[in-house]
Amino acid sequence: MSEVAATRAFNREMASVIGATVEVVTNTGKTYKGTLKGVDQNTLSIVLADVTTGDDEETKIPRIFIYGNSIVSFSVTEKEVSLEGLARELEKVFPPGGVRFFPDTGVIVVMNKIRVTPEGVDGSGPLYERVAAIAKQWMEEHGLE
Repeated sequence: MSEVAATRAFNREMASVIGATVEVVTNTGKTYKGTLKGVDQNTLSIVLADVTTGDDEETKIPRIFIYGNSIVSFSVTEKEVSLEGLARELEKVFPPGGVRFFPDTGVIVVMNKIRVTPEGVDGSGPLYERVAAIAKQWMEEHGLE
């Protein structure tokens, strides 16, 4: 595998866990567990939300930014339940503005016709079939189906 292909594969894997619960250990020995909200591909710095620290589930941090150089290990602790990653995948296929993700409800609307929820895809016709196929593949890749 070429270096470029390996970098692309790595970046795809990182993007696929956006929205998942992850555990991060830093070089100071601190452990953080929270929802991965973003990754800087240049520095591998990350943003976590709804964070707890170490074994102390009582200490809550709304949002934390961790610089990539300080991360010793990074692991996904729970399967991704957010459809944010699926929305990004659908955005690659449909025209700009054709895919809207509503994080508060976890719903994706495609071309103002097809609705995607954690329970499945609602709609009919060729557009439904296309969205359903993409959603099914994405769910399988993330172990959600």
